[in-house]
Amino acid sequence: MLKTILKLIICLAVCFAVAAAGALFTTRESITIWYASLQKPFFTPPNWLFGPAWTILYFLMAVSAFLVWNKGLGSPGVKQALGFFVIQLGLNALWTPLFFWLHLAALAFLEIILLWIAIMVTYIKFKKVYKLAAIMLIPYLMWVGYAAALNGSIFYLNSVSAVSQAPKNKQPADPNSKKVKDANKMKQNQNKKLNKLTKQEEAVIIYKGTEAPFSGKYYKFSEKGTYTCKRCNAELFRSSDKFESECGWPSFDDAVPGAVKSIPDKDGIRTEIICNNCGGHLGHIFKGEQLTAKNTRYCVNSISMNFVPAKKEPALEKAYFAGGCFWGVEYFFRDVNGVVSTKVGYMGGTKPNPTYKEVCTGTTGHAETMEVTFDPSKTTYEALAKLFFEIHDPTQVNRQGPDIGFQYRSAIFYVNDAQKQTAEKLIQILKQKGLKVATQLAKADKFWPAEDYHQQYYQKNGKLPYCHAYTKRF
Repeated sequence: MLKTILKLIICLAVCFAVAAAGALFTTRESITIWYASLQKPFFTPPNWLFGPAWTILYFLMAVSAFLVWNKGLGSPGVKQALGFFVIQLGLNALWTPLFFWLHLAALAFLEIILLWIAIMVTYIKFKKVYKLAAIMLIPYLMWVGYAAALNGSIFYLNSVSAVSQAPKNKQPADPNSKKVKDANKMKQNQNKKLNKLTKQEEAVIIYKGTEAPFSGKYYKFSEKGTYTCKRCNAELFRSSDKFESECGWPSFDDAVPGAVKSIPDKDGIRTEIICNNCGGHLGHIFKGEQLTAKNTRYCVNSISMNFVPAKKEPALEKAYFAGGCFWGVEYFFRDVNGVVSTKVGYMGGTKPNPTYKEVCTGTTGHAETMEVTFDPSKTTYEALAKLFFEIHDPTQVNRQGPDIGFQYRSAIFYVNDAQKQTAEKLIQILKQKGLKVATQLAKADKFWPAEDYHQQYYQKNGKLPYCHAYTKRF
């Protein structure tokens, strides 16, 4: 009796020792990588179930091994069966470090084959006693079979990917209206600016696939510069925010403000990140890992990005325009050639760090203002200022269309004398054309960014400006 109990204890100890050995290879990052590679095509158990499930399954394996051993080690059949059990247990312990070289689906199928060989050998040798061992291993076989099917389907879906979930813009009822024509023209211009992608790039950027870990050109990459969207060239990340997370993909703990958008992933678990300008898939964002002081990790596919070295980065300039509701002003500037980024906010008042509600009272002195960051090698300040005068009515005083108030005044906040002189020249041209220009000129001071929901408002909501329209004046 004591010898039998001792055998059972040894079997339990060996099985759980193998489990512990596997745990030594299993880091938090490797688990993160595993989950990051899942597309959840059908059903995956919740996280809290994994611990108890593996404990029960190892217990069943331990008891099954005991039933084989307890019949007697003298039989060659029993030794052979135990040998298969040991091989399977070893593979089970090593599945984490083997994951990237031997796909989990293939490993699961191999485990099934080895287990069934062990069962059949013992069952044929001892038909009565060892049927119980086979029955006790059925739950484990079902679990491993499920893992093989799941990972096989994940592998298939990663290769064909899923359909893009980009929202479609709603159009007004009248397709012949000027606003709709302007919007369609801008859409066509935007589409022309999108870079042509290879099939591999489309699989990730458009159809939300995932490149193989450790394979991307920017994973082990430390040059200084800026990472841009491969589809639309928008700036996404700075090299100063990149860090080594050992996860297999480039990692950043911060992004260029307003450049990256977070949306719920289709798997219902993770959070996807996309380019805020073109909607291209970038990767996923993870928080709470304590990998950097910012406690955030943007996990990005290399294939979704281009890199602009620091020495080749253009010397960018800024311009500030106020012309009524900043939603409409930004709408017409975002897709202009040479414009790197836009941001809406407040300028020209006395209240520090104002809120939208405070500015709407008209007591802060601020105007709804748009900040434009542009590349002077691709466009000029004069071209941007001309566009500003052509997308709003510069003759209206303290209003723009239905929006009335000092915060809706027409104003140009210049950052240097050259911008001031250009603005004065354009105003003089308009006056010569008979326009009573009410646009104010003032030196730019502190720019206070508006709340996040105001940024790229029309792009986010799929609507068109209600108080701005293009009118050629130059």
